[in-house]
Amino acid sequence: MPIVALIGPSGAGKTVMACRTAVRKPVHVVDIDRKVATLAILRDLVQKGEITYKAIGETIQEDSIARRLEALVKNDKPTRPPRGWTNLANYLGAIENDPMAKAAGTILIDSYTQMGLHLRSHIQYLAGHSKFEWDEWSVWKQIWGETTTVLIDYALAYDKDLMITVHERVSEVPGEGAQKVIVKRSPKGGSSREYVGAMHVRIAASIEGAFGLEFGTYFTDVYRLFVKVDNGIPQWRCRVLPDGQRDLRCSFDTEGVAEFPPVFGQIWKAK
Repeated sequence: MPIVALIGPSGAGKTVMACRTAVRKPVHVVDIDRKVATLAILRDLVQKGEITYKAIGETIQEDSIARRLEALVKNDKPTRPPRGWTNLANYLGAIENDPMAKAAGTILIDSYTQMGLHLRSHIQYLAGHSKFEWDEWSVWKQIWGETTTVLIDYALAYDKDLMITVHERVSEVPGEGAQKVIVKRSPKGGSSREYVGAMHVRIAASIEGAFGLEFGTYFTDVYRLFVKVDNGIPQWRCRVLPDGQRDLRCSFDTEGVAEFPPVFGQIWKAK
C-alpha cells in the first residue's frame, strides 16, 4: 500500500491526479482546501460515489481581518480561539469510525499546505503571541511529525493507500563548502543560523522550518506535478525520480523512466 506525497504548485493537477487516477477506489478526501464540491472535473466521480469527502469548514482565524493585522504587528494573541485545527485533529483522530473512510481504498489529505495555516494559527493562540519563537518552532516540527505518523499508521492498519498533497517552496541547505555556522539569539529567545560557505538550493514541501526538508522521508513515493507548455498547449506531467533539487522517489520499478502522464496506473505498471 503506497504512502504517496504529491508536491507542486497550484494548478499542477495534484488533487485531480489523486482523485481521478487512484488505483484503489473510492477515494475519500479530507478536504482541508474545501474545493472538492466545486471542482467541475470531479463532479461526475462524486455523483458516482467514486469520491467521498469530508470538508473542514472552519476558517483559519476567527478574528476580523482588521484585528488580525493589529495582532500581527503588535505580536498579540488572537482574541478568539481558532477552531480549524481542533476540528481537523478530532476528525483525523476518529477517521476509522467514519463510514466513508471505512469504505475507501484511498485516503487523500488535501492539502498539507492549508493544514499548516490551521496549525500555525492554533499554535499562535496557545502561545499568546503571533510571531513564532524557538519553543513554537519546536512544537511545530514535533506536531507535523506526529500527525504524519498517525496518518501513516492508520493507512497501514486499515489497508488504505494514503496520498498527501502539498505546495513547494525554495530552500537552502549547506553545501560541502559550508565551513561554519553562526547561531544568533534574539532577546526574546528566538534564534537564527547563518552559514559561512556555499549553499545548495533545494525545493522542499511548503512547510516552514526543518520539517519541510524532512517531509519526503515519511513516504514510500514522492512525485512532482508540473505543467509543460509546448506551442502554447499545456501538458500536465508527473516526475517520479530525483531531479537534483527535489527528493523524489518511486517504490515501483520504472526502468529509469522519470516522467509520466499524471496517471497512477501508468506509473505503477511501468515497463
